[in-house]
Amino acid sequence: MKGMNLEWKPFRKVTWRAEMMDGELLLYDPSGNQIIQLNATAALIWQLCDGQRKVEEMIALLRTVYPESAEAIALDIHEMLDRWAEAGCLEPM
Repeated sequence: MKGMNLEWKPFRKVTWRAEMMDGELLLYDPSGNQIIQLNATAALIWQLCDGQRKVEEMIALLRTVYPESAEAIALDIHEMLDRWAEAGCLEPM
């Protein structure tokens, strides 16, 4: 999913579950053995993957929440969405 479309509206696959453990969000697919640990920022991005927001809207929102990291946010979001897509957490574009 490299070169991700800014118009894409990422959507979490319904088969994946999210659980809080020790202050971090864990994603897992009950049918497999894959677990993904998310920090607070990644957890926020995961919550934004509701199929309603475009990638460009997610970037704009996080830039307002983390203005000190505004330059890195687009790349960070793209990398995170790429990883999740490769892991099978997100519905395809």
